[in-house]
Amino acid sequence: MSGYVYNERQTIRTNARVEKIYSTNKGFIGRLESVEYKQSNGDWKEQGSHWLINEIDPVQIMDNGFKSAKL
Repeated sequence: MSGYVYNERQTIRTNARVEKIYSTNKGFIGRLESVEYKQSNGDWKEQGSHWLINEIDPVQIMDNGFKSAKL
């Protein structure tokens, strides 16, 4: 993907493709490897991956997906 895809509020963006991971006959997990959040000063900060069950739309994953856990 060459450019960025933004969520509807223009506060989250990604230039990653949706990966289908952990696919079974009941569904899959759609994952964006990296998303960035817009900061209050207008800069963008990388925040890790987002994922959502049975979804390939990057906007839906950014808006409704789960964030990666940092241990």
